Amino acid sequence: MLTEFIKANNLSAKVFECTGKVKTSAQAAEQTETHSSKIIVKSILLITSEQDPILIILLGKDKIDFEKIKKIASVKDVQLADPTEVLEITGYEVGGVPPISIYGIKTFIDKEVVKNKKIICGGGDSSHLMKIQVQEILDNVDEIQIKDIKK
Repeated sequence: MLTEFIKANNLSAKVFECTGKVKTSAQAAEQTETHSSKIIVKSILLITSEQDPILIILLGKDKIDFEKIKKIASVKDVQLADPTEVLEITGYEVGGVPPISIYGIKTFIDKEVVKNKKIICGGGDSSHLMKIQVQEILDNVDEIQIKDIKK
């Protein structure tokens, strides 16, 4: 699914296999040449009180500020999607959700992420990561907004 999206949109993004499962941003950093956590990005699915999904893209070391999200999205409440919801809504399992190839979901990307030229993120499952240019994310995600969403 992800590799097909990359090909269909002529992206320079590359999906690569990891040694072992990657479930945290620290584990993802270990898989990069530089071992830098500064370019590791996570995609997290939230569900609003109105049952609408929101995809959050932020640096792996950062935490979501739920109060900021509620204000930006104009909703009463927001919570983490459970693993079943993540799979049903995105088509990917927790730990492998990429910031692209997910359709019809409002997406907020943290302003710190867009300071990077390239990032490493979920590659479709917990055994793969993807290296992608931030501009390719911005160009290929509908309804994406750059916001201050971290604590």
